[in-house]
Amino acid sequence: MTRTHDLTESLEMYLKTIYLIELRKRAARVTDIAHDLGVIASSVTGALRTLSKRGLINYAPYDIITLTDEGLVVAKEIMKKYGAMRDFLIKVLGIEESAAEEEACHMEHRMSEVVFQRLLHFVKYYETCPVEKVRWNEELGYFCSREDLDCEHCVQHVRVAAPKKTGAKASAGTTQTDN
Repeated sequence: MTRTHDLTESLEMYLKTIYLIELRKRAARVTDIAHDLGVIASSVTGALRTLSKRGLINYAPYDIITLTDEGLVVAKEIMKKYGAMRDFLIKVLGIEESAAEEEACHMEHRMSEVVFQRLLHFVKYYETCPVEKVRWNEELGYFCSREDLDCEHCVQHVRVAAPKKTGAKASAGTTQTDN
């Protein structure tokens, strides 16, 4: 069985696109795929031939394109990775939805199975844990478990050490605390 690690990022994008078009229209056409990926139709046919040879899609020139059973399994695997990464970026890191979707689209192709499984478990834990959760606080520019901006810990440790926000985005990875 073909798995996502056997495919290039480009082939994964074609497979994912066919899957999403099938959800909307029940089948895809070359023009649909080209439109959704922002490429010309002639560049789509080479990828379709490759996916067809691997047994992932049903393809014949000038005909509709559908996923095979194996192609559906692989496409759903890609979509799971995308969804897990998207949820992590939005729910845990507080990234704006459209930016998270774009980032998740890039990251889904490079995620190992180990990282994917840990990410799924972490997001599930994060969403269901009854203990107060730490969330990104946009105003503070730091992770904080309190909605209250007068939290003493934040005032003493975070605001003092956090870089001042200017017109440019503050770097979350460079925040330091006084120890």
